[in-house]
Amino acid sequence: PYHTFHKTIPQRQLGGRVHEIDQGKVMGGSSSINGLVYMRGLKSDYDEWKSACNNAKWGWDDMLPHFIRLENNERINNIYHGINGQLKVSDPKYISRGAYIYIKTLQEMGISYTNDFNEGNAKGVGFMQLTTDGKKRCSAADAFIKPIKNNQKLHIKTGATVTKLLFENRKVVGVEYFRKDKLVKVYCNNEVILTAGSFQTPKILMLSGIGSESELKKHDIKLINRLEGVGKNLQDHFEVPVVASTKPGYGYFKQDKGIKKYINGLQYLLFKSGPVMSNGCETVAYYNPLNDKQLSNVQLFCVMQMYLDQDIKNIKPDHGVTINSNLLRPRSKGSVTLKSNNFKDLPLIDPNYFSNEDDINILIESINFAKKVIRTKPMSEIVKEEILPGEQTTSKKALIEHCKKTVKTGWHPVGTCKMGNEDDAFSVVTPDLKVKEIENLRIFDASVMPNIVSGNTNAPTIALADRG
Repeated sequence: PYHTFHKTIPQRQLGGRVHEIDQGKVMGGSSSINGLVYMRGLKSDYDEWKSACNNAKWGWDDMLPHFIRLENNERINNIYHGINGQLKVSDPKYISRGAYIYIKTLQEMGISYTNDFNEGNAKGVGFMQLTTDGKKRCSAADAFIKPIKNNQKLHIKTGATVTKLLFENRKVVGVEYFRKDKLVKVYCNNEVILTAGSFQTPKILMLSGIGSESELKKHDIKLINRLEGVGKNLQDHFEVPVVASTKPGYGYFKQDKGIKKYINGLQYLLFKSGPVMSNGCETVAYYNPLNDKQLSNVQLFCVMQMYLDQDIKNIKPDHGVTINSNLLRPRSKGSVTLKSNNFKDLPLIDPNYFSNEDDINILIESINFAKKVIRTKPMSEIVKEEILPGEQTTSKKALIEHCKKTVKTGWHPVGTCKMGNEDDAFSVVTPDLKVKEIENLRIFDASVMPNIVSGNTNAPTIALADRG
């Protein structure tokens, strides 16, 4: 009930596969349902934002004060981190035995241990910090809404769906929304700020008459402002797995089933400890499989269970490990368009994974590295068999097929209303996040990112909104 289950259009380059990309349908959005990872990305990501905006203040040095101001880190207090903010950040309080083995194995393979992934040049292997207070999740709603929920100036309407923006000429004067079988109009004296995310924000703009002229004409929507970039430039992280079976006792297999489920639940309720405290993926490596001297371009996640996509059939679940190669700066770009002019219809999403050949080449190199991980001590001492893509699967052609069969979203869609200069034909908002040629309307969500950051998008989106 706390998810919106978006489905992509059939991906032609993947043999017609359809992906499911979930988004949060709850206070706090996806920060209330995500994997809790607190990750900022690389300094260079934000310097690309700055460059896209003609040197407006969106670079790393401009964003860092917002990360620091918002953060309440339980352990790190230095020039990169804050300890007085509302967003609680802590180390994982439960770590599987297999995660320690993974970290030792990667050090054996020459990837050094790192204590902090958030200083702007993430490299090495280590434990990820999480948006928790040590005992429970700290979502955007926990951090920023709960402290002011009794403020009489704040009015929250749940169970409401925005249908469109209300205009006087090209000035936004309010919002129409649907709630309890009724259409309601609410008017404002100042600005409307959209934070509906990279799928819903462009949908709301298009339903309101802002977007590509041909797209609006197709759905019989009156054009108010032609902005060709609305819904374009969709970027998302995507990943491919290497899966192996292991000896029991190192991960999470059946920890949520049968008697173990109740024992683990009771342990959490009574002592705030045990497997329930885990986010399921405590460790990651940042590295570059093509050149270790260059910026990291892959996150190599270790999940101590067989983590199989919905399209993988005929594999019996067992104790296992999944090494996921997550591409950080994909060149493949997609789009979001309308299914119809009915606000109840979810938009059409085309992530367009592997439309750029460079992406698949990087991931093939990373898969080969992940295959070596499970054959290297001490990881090899607990691994029984490589399940996917399989020990005999080594040719480039076979690995390409594996990638196409198993690729899945990292749940980090961005970029569909990108910020940029006025003369950029495909920018949707100016560097001050105002929708171009429209009064009283700004966007403060991940859709305005010109390029995806090299890491999980929760923390960057919150910092971006704070800067807004």
